[in-house]
This record gives sequence, structure tokens and C-alpha cells, in this order.
Amino acid sequence: MTTPLEGPLADSDAGLWITELLAPPGTVTGTVPGGFEAYARIFHPIHAQLMSWDQDYPEVVESRRLLWSELAQERGTVAHPLMQWDSVLAGYRNPVWNEPGWQYEDPLVGSLATGSLAEVARILAGHTSTPEECLAGLWEGWGWVSGAEVRHTVGTDGRSRTEPASPPFGETGVFGAARLELPGRKYLLFNAGLSLFADPRWQEASGWDGLQSPNLLWPKDRQWFLATEIDFDSTLVGGSAALIDALVQSDVVECLAVPPDGDLTQLGDLLNERPD
Repeated sequence: MTTPLEGPLADSDAGLWITELLAPPGTVTGTVPGGFEAYARIFHPIHAQLMSWDQDYPEVVESRRLLWSELAQERGTVAHPLMQWDSVLAGYRNPVWNEPGWQYEDPLVGSLATGSLAEVARILAGHTSTPEECLAGLWEGWGWVSGAEVRHTVGTDGRSRTEPASPPFGETGVFGAARLELPGRKYLLFNAGLSLFADPRWQEASGWDGLQSPNLLWPKDRQWFLATEIDFDSTLVGGSAALIDALVQSDVVECLAVPPDGDLTQLGDLLNERPD
């Protein structure tokens, strides 16, 4: 096990440079600072299951990981850098009860899957002089961070009880930490080494939720910047043209280069019709 994430930190000054380089929200450079040579969008993978039915019981005939571009081909829509999930689906609904067909789970929103993050971190490490000196940002509003989540237990008497979940990082760790304030968002900061993300147990070791990735990540030398906005089902990276090319060429993640002013809202997909 490599060194877990260190934090939350008591000082957020290392992220103050970000705000002045952000464009209006909803665009590529409204999420990742402007000024980088190139930008990329990593599409969070889709889990697809072909369902059959034995009377009233569902059976999984086939299960596979699906790329957005593969789904677009199946649905007769267009895969392109600014495509939107609902538009690529073209109004498709998952099969209802007792109806066979494919079911598509929505991509993760606000988090990059552990395997995808490991591959991305491996590539990022080759494009910075400080791969083990990075900062990771975590949105403070997640329920497991803020203490809004609850825990359900059943006592020896058989009664169900509900109580607030314990705050992560210790109570003083969350409430005594500094916040990096960006437009509409506040983040806790952690010291991070990129090698950590190769370990599938890094969240457990660092006290993070098992499905959560950093919402922000950048190295000390600021050679690139990664952002997984809490409302997006994709991750954005800004950096050198060589870095973006390496991400696009990866066989592990689905990634396309995007323009700095690209519109990532539902209105930004101009090649597919918006579903009703």
C-alpha cells in the first residue's frame, strides 16, 4: 500500500490560482482552468445487461462494459466530443417488468470509476515533474462527507434503528479543514501521490467512500488539471497536447479531445436530438 491521501488540509491557498482562470460554468474551461494547450473529455463507462425472464424472475443473459460510441452506434445516434447521455440514448427506456431487452445503467455522475482513474493517473504521471506531489479536491457537499448520511442497524431485539453516520476523517478533520472556494463549489484539499490510485483499496486506506474519486486533481508544477464536476458523467483534463493525445489513444478509457469553449450542458449536443 502506498501512502494514503493526507488531509483534509488546514490551508487551501495552493488552489487560489484556479478561480481567475475559470470561464463561465457549463463550458470546458468553466470546469478546468483555461490556458492549457489542449483539453480532453473522459466518458464514464456504461454497464449494460441483456435481460431475459423466467416467468416473474429476471435473468441476466449477458453483461458487459459499453462505450458511449458503441451505444451511439446501436441507437443510431452520433458519437462526438460534446455528446450528452440522454441524447445518445435517443429516448430509449430500459425494459419494463417481464420485458426482455438491454438495460443500460447511467454512467457514474461526479466520480471516475476506480479502474479508469488508475489508468488516467498512470498517464498523468508521465506528464509532470511532480507525480507524487499533487493536490486532490473533494466536494464538501457529498452526504458521506458532510455527515448527512444515516446508518441503519438492527439490534438484538430485532428492532431497526437509524442514526447519523460517523463523519469521515474524524470530526475535527472535516469541520476544522480549510475550503477551496470556486464558483458554486467548495472543496476539501488533500495531498496526493499519483501512484496511490493504482491500488484498488486507496479509498478505504484514505477514509473515502468506496465509489468516490477526486473531484479535482493537479500536480505541484501545474502541468495539467483534472476535474470531475459533481453534476457531470464525464471527467475533463487540461494539459499539453502530448498528454491529451496519450489519453485519447488509451485502450482503457474512452476519451476525446474537446475545445476549450465547448458547451457541456444538454444544449451543447448539436448533432443529436434532445429527447422529449
